[in-house]
Amino acid sequence: MTQNRRVTISINNDIDLNFRKIASNKMLFQTGWYSKAIEEAMLLWMEREDE
Repeated sequence: MTQNRRVTISINNDIDLNFRKIASNKMLFQTGWYSKAIEEAMLLWMEREDE
């Protein structure tokens, strides 16, 4: 079982609102939807950087 880490970040409000709109539509407001969306975005970014 993997452990989760709580992090605090500061990002531009407009970017956050746009991300939340897109992510909530994709994740359908399931439990933990925002964390799951952030994690998916981070994984995609890391994959892209490895290319």
